[in-house]
Amino acid sequence: MESIVQNGHNKVSTTLKKPEVAVSHLREGIALLLSRWNGLQMAVQNAWGGHDSLQKSHQLVLDIFSWFSQSKGQIDSFILKS
Repeated sequence: MESIVQNGHNKVSTTLKKPEVAVSHLREGIALLLSRWNGLQMAVQNAWGGHDSLQKSHQLVLDIFSWFSQSKGQIDSFILKS
């Protein structure tokens, strides 16, 4: 779906993303953010979490993604109370 946004005299075309694409981008963004976390990368490289440190770091991405995707009501409730 495409929408046109008028900004002064310029028209800007924006493409709305399908939910699947947005979900994929969120997961990729979480993974990218964690890949830049030096402490986590050092822990994985030095196996500070055990022999399966890499798998644990991948699970952390999935856990964070799951929290964001499944806790919408809790987040909305928290924001409204603040």
